[in-house]
Amino acid sequence: MKKLIFLMMLGLSVWTLSAQRNNAQKWYQLGFRLSTQFPLVREYSDVDYLENQKTVHFGGFFRAGKYVYGEIGIGYQYFRCRYNTIDYTSGQELSDIVETRYLVIPFKAVGDVQINKNISFMPMVGVIYQPLLKVTENTIGYSKKNIENHWAFFTTGFDWRFAFITVGVDYRIALQDFFYDKAGRNPQYIGISLGAIF
Repeated sequence: MKKLIFLMMLGLSVWTLSAQRNNAQKWYQLGFRLSTQFPLVREYSDVDYLENQKTVHFGGFFRAGKYVYGEIGIGYQYFRCRYNTIDYTSGQELSDIVETRYLVIPFKAVGDVQINKNISFMPMVGVIYQPLLKVTENTIGYSKKNIENHWAFFTTGFDWRFAFITVGVDYRIALQDFFYDKAGRNPQYIGISLGAIF
């Protein structure tokens, strides 16, 4: 929790700095991005561990504001991982590839600090609502009945804009455990993205 509070304060400080330094900008921005996430937490419970994660996210967004933009977006996220677990009844180790698919709806505050006409530093802080759409069939018992269906993530990060191209890095931490029916840990990710703004 202390880490989360620190990150929120850091994000808000960057947001304030961007508002002070920002000059006349377009009052709106439209864009899209393609990204991938790398897990910082791989143990989702005492007996569940993920490996070989492949993640793809794509989506679009709309921003409006004067010095700091409010952003709303919509996207689709695909996770494909090998999960390893232990069957409580038999004690047997189990492993299978599971695909999960999500709708992604971010709500962010985004600064736009212009370095020059074609380059901007764009810090951001916000939340992401991520409902679970599908869990593929598997032999280890993962389903919409035991995996969290309504994710909320805190996120912070930044983009660099070069003309209309953006390159970004973000951190996100889930506000819930991965499972409904097991004590565990909150997923955390570092993401990298490539996009465009118009």
